[in-house]
Amino acid sequence: MSEQVKSAPEWPVRVLRTLIGVEAVGMLAVAVLLIYDLLTQPALSVATSIALIVLAFIGAAFLAAIFVGIRQGQTWTRSAAITWQVLQTAAAVVILQGDMAQLLGWVIAILALAVLILIFHPAVTEQLRRR
Repeated sequence: MSEQVKSAPEWPVRVLRTLIGVEAVGMLAVAVLLIYDLLTQPALSVATSIALIVLAFIGAAFLAAIFVGIRQGQTWTRSAAITWQVLQTAAAVVILQGDMAQLLGWVIAILALAVLILIFHPAVTEQLRRR
């Protein structure tokens, strides 16, 4: 008798990949906005502004690597995604404590929570486990 193997649904992995992709594009947009601000606004410290731009590009590259890793089923992507979401949640808390950009803070917090929930979904766990 042949055993039927029940495969896990693929939608959680697709949604996770999409959300990580949105985060990567968002970080790229932040880096471009920082460049625009540096070129059009007076900066208190040009060196600090450039360092922040470099860090934003590193964050975008990190998220892009997670996106590709999830697509390839790499096991390291779960811990990397969790780390990013924790950092993103901390940024959201700081934004929410400020006077402006409350909507942005909530969007970032909800996005991080959605990714964290998906990371622990059984289908994602199955897709990204060691073989």
